Amino acid sequence: MSDDERDESRRQVARRQRRNAGDRSARLAHQLMGLRPSALDALGLDDDLRESVDRARAVTSPVARRRAERGLAGDLRRADLDDVERRLAGAESSAATDVRLFKLAETWRARLIEGGIAAAAELPGGPDDQLPGLIEQAQRERTIGKPRGAARALFRHLLARLSSGTG
Repeated sequence: MSDDERDESRRQVARRQRRNAGDRSARLAHQLMGLRPSALDALGLDDDLRESVDRARAVTSPVARRRAERGLAGDLRRADLDDVERRLAGAESSAATDVRLFKLAETWRARLIEGGIAAAAELPGGPDDQLPGLIEQAQRERTIGKPRGAARALFRHLLARLSSGTG
């Protein structure tokens, strides 16, 4: 027991612990309010807690939203905060992975449009059957100033290959 804890009464210790738990639940509520819907789905929260989160996130007025966030923090105090923190940490790491994959796919798309099929030789997994046609269409779009449908198709193809680990 530290000197501070010995100087405090049981009531003061209990109040400090309750205050710290409230701060923790408020921080978690703020994180949950800021998540993307897909990341929130990936958390796999129990039905009651998910309903509380959805109800709080549905509020749009800034003042009322802050009030709803405080209400969510109160609901979180009845949940297992350690479990919610673990789930949030996992969701944040998967979101970081998604961002890295998107950036990598964007980089490869730019390289392939610039360098053509010759640049595909450096692509992990090498070129596949669809890649030459997608690259050619994206290059043609860029030269004639057409909307970027083929470049998007090339991006989606690269993203699928990179996320499956085959490229």
